[in-house]
Amino acid sequence: MHIIYAVTTCSDRVYQRLFSRIGVKPAFQSQKYHRLLIEGLAAHAEVDVVANPPVNRSVLDKAVLRLPRETEGGACYRYIPAIRNPALKAACVGLGTFFKTAFLAKKDSAVIVDCLNRTAALAALLAARLRGRPCIGIVTDLPDMLGGGSFSKGLANFVIRHCTGYVLLTEAMNGYLNKEGKPYVILEGHSDITMEKKIPSLGKKLSPRVCLYAGGVSKQYGLQNLVEGFQKAALENAQLHIYGPGDYVEELKAIAREDPRVYYGGMLLSAEVVEKEMEATLLVNPRPTGESFVKYSFPSKTMEYMSTGTPVLTTVLPGMPKEYHSYVYLLEEETADGIADKLRQVLAQSDEALFQKGMEARKFILERKNNVLQAKKILQMLENMKKGK
Repeated sequence: MHIIYAVTTCSDRVYQRLFSRIGVKPAFQSQKYHRLLIEGLAAHAEVDVVANPPVNRSVLDKAVLRLPRETEGGACYRYIPAIRNPALKAACVGLGTFFKTAFLAKKDSAVIVDCLNRTAALAALLAARLRGRPCIGIVTDLPDMLGGGSFSKGLANFVIRHCTGYVLLTEAMNGYLNKEGKPYVILEGHSDITMEKKIPSLGKKLSPRVCLYAGGVSKQYGLQNLVEGFQKAALENAQLHIYGPGDYVEELKAIAREDPRVYYGGMLLSAEVVEKEMEATLLVNPRPTGESFVKYSFPSKTMEYMSTGTPVLTTVLPGMPKEYHSYVYLLEEETADGIADKLRQVLAQSDEALFQKGMEARKFILERKNNVLQAKKILQMLENMKKGK
């Protein structure tokens, strides 16, 4: 089978080269999500990536950036030129993606798009329709529950409606958007199989102990409750480290200046974040479960956290399958007081007990949810579609 994957992304080599020296980086979780899925698909099939580099005017120092075709992780990356002018950039992405996808399509091809990359997704969808090939839409968030104008939401929903099948994060997503009962597969995410080569050890852990959060630094994601809860816990020999962008950053910086136990580390590259996570004692995801969007989501950081071998404390996310529950510490009271109590309870355990909990989670996520296994489910769906099942 031949896969044409049209998305805003680039190889890991290019990402490191473009963003390692700048402070403002594109959302690395999206970049990592697609890179891992591409590599997983390439383990089973021929994969061409029609790639729109995730760059903007702040990164480009010339009018046009042309990247040569390259192979990484078993996939061939074919880049759309990146242009500083926004209007020309949109036109280039649309036309470039359409013609590259149409040109690459073969008898056994299937097209995969990220439905939230609206311009590229629409262009690839139209090319797939022109060539009579199936188009599978990846939906990582519901457009109706994201920011942005009505036009952008409408365009994303148009792409979703006209896809042949779907890759979704939760069953709730399927009930919301797949009214016609098209083929779909639920992949809450995928862990990086290459993490098997990174061996955790107690000797790598920092002292004092570190509770760490990496992701969107927003009150909407429970960061204010996390900071207040950590401060109320008054833990001996412990610090709270936070990495990422968001609307809570400036307030967080002010808190960190007053409280040496709280540290904000800015934005790092994905590989750098993983190293920090492996050095921590506990990884925390305080995302509130009461928001309407939560049942349609599954934070990719959960799988990254678990793969590091560091134990995870997370709220009881409705989109999290129950098979995960025994491998993480569950935060059932999401207030600052509840977080304080849970942190005291979890960190009362010995380093050895915490390490053992983290290693059990690592074994589960790398053996049963790695990107190579998860990608195979997409290919099986495509095979079933071909056979009319």
